[in-house]
Amino acid sequence: MATKNMSYDHPAYIARYSHVFPALAAGASGLTSKFTAFTALQIFAAVFSLTTAGTSTSTLWNGTATVTNINGDSFSVIRITNTAAQGATPVLSTATYGPFAASQYNGTATGTQTNAAGIYGSVALYGTATTGVAQSGAPSAPAGVSATGGFSVNQGDQIYIVRGTDASAITAFALEYAPTPLANVTQ
Repeated sequence: MATKNMSYDHPAYIARYSHVFPALAAGASGLTSKFTAFTALQIFAAVFSLTTAGTSTSTLWNGTATVTNINGDSFSVIRITNTAAQGATPVLSTATYGPFAASQYNGTATGTQTNAAGIYGSVALYGTATTGVAQSGAPSAPAGVSATGGFSVNQGDQIYIVRGTDASAITAFALEYAPTPLANVTQ
């Protein structure tokens, strides 16, 4: 297979794709498998489905507001990237996006959400930070940055999701992404 790039408005660049991770078993701090970027990508959102409700309570950002998350789950998106020049010894850097609540905001003044199996949602991601925690409790994207603009990853970057400390919740995750316009893709 050969690689090539097409015009910026080619369907390969404007369609959104998803990478679905297998559901994580119950247990605190579970890790998904790693998704390796096959070309330059924009990661737009983390999508989740709570298949078994948890037993803990936390107060976290859910992508819309800060919520008191009862019987839900929490998660962070982790990105590992090589910051060394091509051909040099790899130097790995880690960026953390989150933690986020895997719950649906119910619109009440208190922002309390009691979760049950079957809830689902997504958290829009944006790239305001390259290291450390980004977005936790952020009311919106910074000025001039679209909340749905995603964050850029390079070919070879690895992304995975780590669950919070609830020992009984079972959650499935996915990433919503698209190739960056003019990135090399296989034909």
